[in-house]
Amino acid sequence: MILVTGATGKTGGELARQLDAADVPFSAVVRSPAKADALRAMDADIVSGDLADGAFLQRALAGITRAVLIMPNVEDQQAIEAQFIDIAAAAGVEHIVYLSSLESTPGATNPITRMHVATEEHLRASGIAWTMIRPAFFMQTFVASAPRIKSSGEIVLPLGSGQVATTDLRDVAAVMVKVLTEPGHASQSYDLTGPELLTLNEIAERFSRRLGRTYRYVDLPLEQFKERLRSAGFSDWRVAAVAAELHSIANGSLDHTTDGISRLLGRPPTSIDEFITDHAALFA
Repeated sequence: MILVTGATGKTGGELARQLDAADVPFSAVVRSPAKADALRAMDADIVSGDLADGAFLQRALAGITRAVLIMPNVEDQQAIEAQFIDIAAAAGVEHIVYLSSLESTPGATNPITRMHVATEEHLRASGIAWTMIRPAFFMQTFVASAPRIKSSGEIVLPLGSGQVATTDLRDVAAVMVKVLTEPGHASQSYDLTGPELLTLNEIAERFSRRLGRTYRYVDLPLEQFKERLRSAGFSDWRVAAVAAELHSIANGSLDHTTDGISRLLGRPPTSIDEFITDHAALFA
């Protein structure tokens, strides 16, 4: 049996949808049952609890052979992920698929990527078979900002002229389904990106071209962006962590593409143009 954490989030939710579409049974960990309506419509075993609760994890991981570890970026993420791995090892879990990130390399200086690096190291040392899934900047970031983009025609981020290889999480979820349902992926780190490097100005131009309306990129100063995060209710730790990650991206931490998606899925990765067309109703 497969256990999926983060199943009510963007990436975990997409993975759940694709597993269900492929008729692959799975259990889904949800912290808030009120957010699990989509999962109830699937053939999923819903397990309600907190990943920080060791006793809950012991129950949730009993009888699980493969687990997908997907977590939101929170201050105690590293400790929670380490505990998950340790309890999974004790429970006899055979394989963990971990959602990390492309910029998480030894020597990373921002809090989020440092935690990913530490968890990768802990998982490699655990004795459990592992696969690291390491995507770049998700195209779905624009979906989160869709109401503002639609109303103002502005894409607002503090990324300067930095280039990003925007990546569709639908492709990332498809890779995870493949890893979970066929042999040969243990001890592999898969770096996953979209097909091209683009600045945010170039991405705004793609929006304009595809949707027949003028969109523009607004390079918001980082301090102003941090104030927006605070006003949205982000904790001080998360404001600092997100700002550090965006600063890193603006300075080139995601300035390359990989062939991971095409090699694993046997097709090109989704382009930003295809993504915009697929989500046109949200932006136009």
